[in-house]
Amino acid sequence: MQKQLSWNVLGKDILTDGLMRRGVGILAFLILTIEGAFLYIPLPGTPVPITLQTFFVLLCAAFLRRKDGFLTQGAYIGLGALGLPVLSQATGGILRLFGPTGGYLAGFAVCIYVVSALLDYFKNKNQLTFLKILFTFASGIAAIYLCGGLWLAFITKFSISEVITCGIMPFIAGDALKVIFAAIIFHKSNSRMKNLFKA
Repeated sequence: MQKQLSWNVLGKDILTDGLMRRGVGILAFLILTIEGAFLYIPLPGTPVPITLQTFFVLLCAAFLRRKDGFLTQGAYIGLGALGLPVLSQATGGILRLFGPTGGYLAGFAVCIYVVSALLDYFKNKNQLTFLKILFTFASGIAAIYLCGGLWLAFITKFSISEVITCGIMPFIAGDALKVIFAAIIFHKSNSRMKNLFKA
């Protein structure tokens, strides 16, 4: 039987089962990932734009169950593959997944695994400090860089130094801020909020 949580809405207690809460979490982070793709800044000299997606992917990995995080990002990529304009720069289509930025999208799923696994590890060791959360989120971003950089090198035939120059370096400062803000949000959330979508 699913666990239940009592929500007070307009003075009335509303019982929402865990499955429904998980569904709400998946839908919420799917929408946030899509919205993050619309907030982009194209950069000269690189086919990869700055977006807000990675911020929401980190939070998705932290607040959802691991398999729900995979489902969320899989649904996002699937919608893009079907041609819906949900990818960066409001584009879509299967060819976009095999373009220069396709590796970063695949990296979202790897990020979910890395962040979820590390958070579970530190939580089980009773070591989930703010610094450990920072380390965990930074590791998730590194996983995205690795996937994105390898695919970028394969598609463009760039050298490793060129991949680092145009596929990683321009994003480090912005992603560092995303890591910090995402870590603050997760760290400051109380236990009920952390587990809201995991019941």
